[in-house]
Amino acid sequence: MFAFGKSPLTRQKWLEDLGRRLVWYFPAAQVKEILTDYQEQFDAGREHGKMDAEIIQALGTPEEAAALLLEEEPSARMDRLRQTVLWAAALGLCCAFLWVCVMDSTSLRLLWASVFLGLPLTATALFLLIRGPARTVVDGLHGGVSPAAVWVVPAALTLAIAVEKAVLYIVSIQVSSKLSGKELDRISRSLRYGNGLFWMGIMLVLALLALWLLYRSASASIQYFPGVIHTFGAIESVFSYWVYFNFIYIESEVDPMVDLLLHLLPYCAGLATALVFQRWTNGRRPLPRFFQDGAVTWEDWRHRLGVGLLGWYDAAQAIEVLEDYQEQYDLGREQGKSEEALLSKMGRPEAVVRDLLKEDRKTRLRPRKTWIWAVLAGISGWMLLGLLAAFEFGGMFKKNPVKAGVIAVVLGTASLYALLHVRGRVVLERRFPPNKSSSLWSYLPPLLSITGLSGLVWYCATLRWTSHGPYFYFAHWIEWSALLLSVLLIWTLARSLSVSVRYLPAAIHTAGCIASLPCAGVLLHFVDFDNSPDLMAMLGPRYLFYLLPYGLGVLLALAVWLVIRAAGKPCKEG
Repeated sequence: MFAFGKSPLTRQKWLEDLGRRLVWYFPAAQVKEILTDYQEQFDAGREHGKMDAEIIQALGTPEEAAALLLEEEPSARMDRLRQTVLWAAALGLCCAFLWVCVMDSTSLRLLWASVFLGLPLTATALFLLIRGPARTVVDGLHGGVSPAAVWVVPAALTLAIAVEKAVLYIVSIQVSSKLSGKELDRISRSLRYGNGLFWMGIMLVLALLALWLLYRSASASIQYFPGVIHTFGAIESVFSYWVYFNFIYIESEVDPMVDLLLHLLPYCAGLATALVFQRWTNGRRPLPRFFQDGAVTWEDWRHRLGVGLLGWYDAAQAIEVLEDYQEQYDLGREQGKSEEALLSKMGRPEAVVRDLLKEDRKTRLRPRKTWIWAVLAGISGWMLLGLLAAFEFGGMFKKNPVKAGVIAVVLGTASLYALLHVRGRVVLERRFPPNKSSSLWSYLPPLLSITGLSGLVWYCATLRWTSHGPYFYFAHWIEWSALLLSVLLIWTLARSLSVSVRYLPAAIHTAGCIASLPCAGVLLHFVDFDNSPDLMAMLGPRYLFYLLPYGLGVLLALAVWLVIRAAGKPCKEG
């Protein structure tokens, strides 16, 4: 469907509309190649005396052209879904990190982490979620826009908040010097209420602007995207002011300049990040290597084909197919053909699997149980999130978190083992070794997290260290560890699928640690470190019991590692 229900009448608009549809499904290089092919069709039609309207009528609408391309490569839809889920999960983690930072802005402990880490990471995840790299390439072919709203509106609203806060500070000082008692308290509450309404109104306007800019980034031009980051930085600054203001008395003596500059840091970080992204989206600087689609190598293509085959065939049949294609590749290289030309001729690995299934009706009709394991994996992830929510806010898992953690780890391990076709993948990797494999460092963060928390518990229980309350330190350790380990879990799962199944034990180990952290937090929340005699003797056994999900994760990771190691050994010829 075209904008405003009207079909584009020009070649430029037709190609732009097609490009915006294709970036959701294909990498940037492939989109550029497809658009170049259609451009050549327009040029050939003009050489034969046809008008653009006639060529467009022959080609059909961009929606029809995109649907035809997807019919030729139906696996592109699944690739899109997998990438969307991955980057949506990463974006959720970044937003959770920002939320923790801003909600703790009264003491400014996490403000620096929010400024220098949270905003850039959130912008990166969102840029990848809306297929920013591919959109940048498409905009570079047709030219983009540079809307004024990207810079003017967030800056003006943030300036209004800064001026209002300075005025409010002066007024509060004058009021507190002339009034006292109940009248001062009443005026203070009134000012706080009116100020809160004003700031909430500003945040609402900024949120609507951010949503509009995000929509325009996906539907019109990626050059609207810097405005999303700029506006998001303004929202964080305003929200930081609001949280800070509602947790202090307005008549307290605070240096207004220092306070103003500290709470403007998120806006400045958003502006700086937006300027960096603008240089990338308008083509002044090339996208970093992280955003660029890496050239597909023969090893990558072969790996994707092997993973696709294991969804329908056993390892021996998959190896036969891979060996046939290996022979074709070696023969082509001997004839002087380039790797890129050979891979282009072979097509996408998913298309190869689809063609094989068309020829093999018996295999094509074999029922697949993938959805069952996918549902179980989803339940496991939901239970992990529920445990973290129970630690922070309470909930259904707070009464028996250990049982929920054990079930989540067991379900997750079993479902991932089946979904990743572990035994078949190991046999394929034994015949065709991957370029990389897991290393020791991927196991260290969970171990360090549990060890650090246990050491902190022992220290507080033994020495009765109650400064600010021990739970304050436990809570922050668990929150930060859970966020960082969630990133590690997503990374190891992605590597298990795209690189080598030998990353799976590290993912299981990490999941066990994530399940145990909130369990320990639920226990420690109710421990009285001041008045309990012989605290270590009482707390020790219970604490170890609440670490049961982590111990189970270690055992399951070891078991999967042993299975992989045994299956990866060469068979003896007898």
